[in-house]
Amino acid sequence: MPAATRLAVSLTTARPPLNQQVRAAVRAGAELIELRADLIADDHQVASLLNSPRRPPVILTVRSPREGGRGRGSAAQRLARLERLARCGPEWVDIEYATWRRHAPRCTRSGMVRASKSSGTAGPALSRSLVDGLIARPTARARPPALILSHHDLKRTPRSLDAILDRLAAARPAVAKLAVTAADAIDALRVLELLRRRASARPTIALAMGEAGLASRVLARKFGAFLTFAALDRRHVAAPAQPTIAELRGLYRWDAINRRTAVYGIVGWPLAHSRSPHVHNAAMAADGINGVYLPLPVRPTPAALTRFMDFVAAADWLDVRGLSVTIPHKVHALRWLRRRGYAVSERAARCGAVNTLIRRAGGAWAGDNTDVAGAQAALWTLPGLTRGGLRGRRVDVLGAGGVARAVVAALRECGCRVTIYSRAPAAGRTLARRFGCEWRPWAQRAAANGEVLINCTSVGMWPAVNRSPLPARALGRARIVFDTVYTPPRTRLLRDARRRGCRAISGLEMFIGQAAEQYRLWHARRAPLGVMRRVRAGN
Repeated sequence: MPAATRLAVSLTTARPPLNQQVRAAVRAGAELIELRADLIADDHQVASLLNSPRRPPVILTVRSPREGGRGRGSAAQRLARLERLARCGPEWVDIEYATWRRHAPRCTRSGMVRASKSSGTAGPALSRSLVDGLIARPTARARPPALILSHHDLKRTPRSLDAILDRLAAARPAVAKLAVTAADAIDALRVLELLRRRASARPTIALAMGEAGLASRVLARKFGAFLTFAALDRRHVAAPAQPTIAELRGLYRWDAINRRTAVYGIVGWPLAHSRSPHVHNAAMAADGINGVYLPLPVRPTPAALTRFMDFVAAADWLDVRGLSVTIPHKVHALRWLRRRGYAVSERAARCGAVNTLIRRAGGAWAGDNTDVAGAQAALWTLPGLTRGGLRGRRVDVLGAGGVARAVVAALRECGCRVTIYSRAPAAGRTLARRFGCEWRPWAQRAAANGEVLINCTSVGMWPAVNRSPLPARALGRARIVFDTVYTPPRTRLLRDARRRGCRAISGLEMFIGQAAEQYRLWHARRAPLGVMRRVRAGN
């Protein structure tokens, strides 16, 4: 059984002083420090930190520009600088495989490296002054550092990850490190699958960079990685979309993750705006559930959603038990369930959209739509707007996508008279026919005369927070305005509505309502609404 996965903080600047940053990292929970000397020009500070008797273990690297670093000069010059700094006693040095393989013969002739004693095919080893015990992990600071041999792909996740890891392992480093770039969440899951198979045989670091690769960093502990990396703060990240240590330990509950941790997540594109990880992770923590909820970006096509779900459905080892589905995959998820012969709830079938996927005992999947309950719960937050209080009211709905399907279903269940305005005529007419509503072109939305106006489009969502689906002057007839967008919680539409004296309902109300219903479906218990409400807006 491999040792527990370590949490390393990458330091990329000498301001504030390195010793201050190290103390802050240790207080935040770091077990190792990665010193990116290619980004830190002050060798005096680096050497001073390495010579400090009370520092945590350190990984020292001078990353090449080709693999995402800013190491100056030739490869030989970078290695010479690394050798000088390594005399100060880091526990590990990280060298790229391409640099190692290409320049080792010249280094051998110059006396900086020597041939490995272990095998004629295992590749060269660094000189005695840099590494004199590549295979064995260091047990005391007096011993030379151990070698982390790494490969970074800044463009993609290659098809054959095993082949790359085999090349690294053949050189017999202390740790093999593979970092690739994820196009979407499937790439992150492929990296985790590699880690699951290989980490028990040799200390291994395998991660996917970029926003879509976050799952590979968070779940590294579940699958026995040697370590995962985090930033001290968002201003100084060492790799694209690297999470902070506070996010890993707080939001994603790093310290509680183990091999039995169940996986939940949200599937959509984009996902940077989503508050779902905050709400569901906090709720599971409050209830003592061994689970973690992750953003899983999946490219915005039906084919991408199908590939992702087929991978997840076949990956019992990953233990995904539930997924939220958001824009643009709610209709795609319904189609996937039907094509694979899985169950769809009556409410989801009526909406023609699925926002919740549940994995049942035995591996079968099922789909539901909790947006309907969420929309009703949001409307009922206003006095007088109970189910009976909505009957007969005229409601104008902007949009005809997945959210609109759920909202219209909720309104019709409450007996409302609904008019749909959509940019896509075919989708709008289909939705109107399905629920017995009126449809009008998007260009006529300024003439809407319902008592209640509901925005079901993404207009106004972060980062386009100054946009509105309707001009402020067109809000005069509405008395209640409900925006299903919840990031930001006070959209431009809601700000305009309040200035005109309308009662406003934030999309956060619908978000909490649907999330609570998802929680019930996944965990067979009532959601801790108090916890969800405290974290919903980032409190």
